[in-house]
Amino acid sequence: MMSYKEWNLVTSEELNGIAIDYIDPEGHSYSAPFCFYTLEEALNYGKLCIDQSIRSKTSVSDRIETAKEAMSN
Repeated sequence: MMSYKEWNLVTSEELNGIAIDYIDPEGHSYSAPFCFYTLEEALNYGKLCIDQSIRSKTSVSDRIETAKEAMSN
């Protein structure tokens, strides 16, 4: 297991390659829908997914805060 930006990356050997799962700080688990040839590819994909999820959550939070501010004015 590897930690990245407070998330955990978990790899496992499968018949068709290396699988990657990533777990957020709240304990929610996500899985890649396919396997990779190398460990490096799997970890890079997991990191990309984590970065995208963090950006998405930040974007949603920003939009909610903007809407709240607009409603209070």
